[in-house]
Amino acid sequence: MNKIKLLTCAITSVMMAGLVQNVHAHTRLNVPTATEGERAINHIMIGHSCDETTRTIGTSVVFPDGIDSAVLVDGVQHTGSITDFLTNYGNNVSMFYDRSAFDFMDEKTDANGNVIGFWAGGLPGMPGNLSVALPFRLTAASIEPTSCAASVKVYISIVDICEVTGTDGFGEGTVELWTHAGLGTPYDRDLHFSVAAGTDPGPASFTISRDLANNPLPDNCGQGVAVELKPSSAQVNRDMPIKVDGQQIWPQ
Repeated sequence: MNKIKLLTCAITSVMMAGLVQNVHAHTRLNVPTATEGERAINHIMIGHSCDETTRTIGTSVVFPDGIDSAVLVDGVQHTGSITDFLTNYGNNVSMFYDRSAFDFMDEKTDANGNVIGFWAGGLPGMPGNLSVALPFRLTAASIEPTSCAASVKVYISIVDICEVTGTDGFGEGTVELWTHAGLGTPYDRDLHFSVAAGTDPGPASFTISRDLANNPLPDNCGQGVAVELKPSSAQVNRDMPIKVDGQQIWPQ
């Protein structure tokens, strides 16, 4: 009997520790970095639900399309395009059909058929005390040889959904917003949750590192520059909603 009580206490302690960890877990990529040209199976890791009593019933994911996206070089706005730094950016994502957590899912495409994100939703959903790994294939675009880019960080906007509402219903218990602050969309994290001044902690990211052995930096680049790619507000407004057969089902 004493052994059973000890085992029960041990299991309870582990579960409680897991719950504490989940509360602080963000939705992120399982593999957040890669060397240019690498293609691998990755996962969107949903670390926790909106709270411990709710189920996550869907998620919506948007990659910057590179068309009107913001490009930063060492933190300074770049006036050119992402093609100044990446040779084959666009359509680098493909989703796997996996009903482990959600019954329905699909890719999101632009006018040219390029995949710029995906969504999943429906039952059974993700219990509040567990996590979900949503699989997809991701190719790290190649870095432009003549550029000084040592790395390119791509910011990925994600909304985890616990209750279907309009954007005016976003908040504690209905959504988790892993999105930019101050972008100028109804999905901005700072509109619905407290965000410390001067921080932008929301989006997931994927960093592409230069293959210095096969694609060395030009002599005039020194240590190179760090490039960042963020979606435009227009793209987030267009591509974050979930649509089925042309009908928007979220947000309502």
